[in-house]
Amino acid sequence: MKKWIAAPTTLTLAALLAACSGPAAEEAEQQDGAEGSAAAGGLTELSVAAVSTSCLQFFPLYVAQEQGLFEENGLDVQVERMNGSAAVLQAMLAGQTDLGTPGPVPTILTQAQGEDIRYIANLWPGGAFALVTPEESGVADASELTGKTIGVATADGSEVSFAHTIMAAEGLEESDYEILTVGEGGQAVAAFQRGDIDAYAASIDGVAIIEHAGIPLSNITGDATGYLFGNGLAAPAELIESDPESLEAFGNAYRQGLEMAIDDRQLVTDACAAVQPQEVEDPTYVEAHLDALIPSLERTDGEPWGSMSQEHWEMILQDAVDMGEVEEGEVEVDNLYTNDLVDGFNS
Repeated sequence: MKKWIAAPTTLTLAALLAACSGPAAEEAEQQDGAEGSAAAGGLTELSVAAVSTSCLQFFPLYVAQEQGLFEENGLDVQVERMNGSAAVLQAMLAGQTDLGTPGPVPTILTQAQGEDIRYIANLWPGGAFALVTPEESGVADASELTGKTIGVATADGSEVSFAHTIMAAEGLEESDYEILTVGEGGQAVAAFQRGDIDAYAASIDGVAIIEHAGIPLSNITGDATGYLFGNGLAAPAELIESDPESLEAFGNAYRQGLEMAIDDRQLVTDACAAVQPQEVEDPTYVEAHLDALIPSLERTDGEPWGSMSQEHWEMILQDAVDMGEVEEGEVEVDNLYTNDLVDGFNS
């Protein structure tokens, strides 16, 4: 873990995080006086928490690790695989990890509770989620889901806010439909097969899993949520201020991992075989994932990798206000992100 001391945490994240627990105090004591110390071999230690246990979903991270890109950038990186933004943010607030990959709305809720976690890079400029229905259902528009059930992977994940935003754009209230937590992967496939859900707010790779299982899907996301980018790289404001160089090095290696994987997809299989071999046993499964993921990860707007739009952040924050998740003026958009490290990411 990077040697920094987390500020004391006294607030919980309502409807998002359980009370923070863990060895934060012990780590802080161990880290006291160790600011700027290096790991063995002269590398700076950093830990990052991914919001998914899937290697494929965050393949640039694992390609960067397998190809030695972090080491080339002076880092010794430890990856913690978790399930959902809530777990990632809890780990960050408890001082158990330096960086995380939460969604934008959970990050907003964190700020609303007085915890200064900020995006430093947009990892999913094309958006991380889609609202889908089985092709055989004939549902072609989200407005047709009145009185229906929308499945989600986790109760506190970004896909919940994503679904609410799409439905609100169609003029529907939350009481007009039901959100049901059904899990992901095979659990989501089973939920469709049993008829438990009529639609699914899924991560892009989640869509690929369901279709690979033999359920053709219709994407009914529409254009109303085009401003919704996906998960990003986030860090405590204190770490951003105290060691921007290490964060720039991390982002630079992550970007290089993405670019290398796009040029040679075999690197993804090789990297994931080292950490989660069962996920890449079926080549068609891997290809389906990459076909779905890569368009959402690439920049198509001409802006540098990792950069963020203030307008898009303002729109996402306004959605959170409109849905009653935060109060007007409770969160300042300028505190949610920084583009100050983007040049370092792309050097």
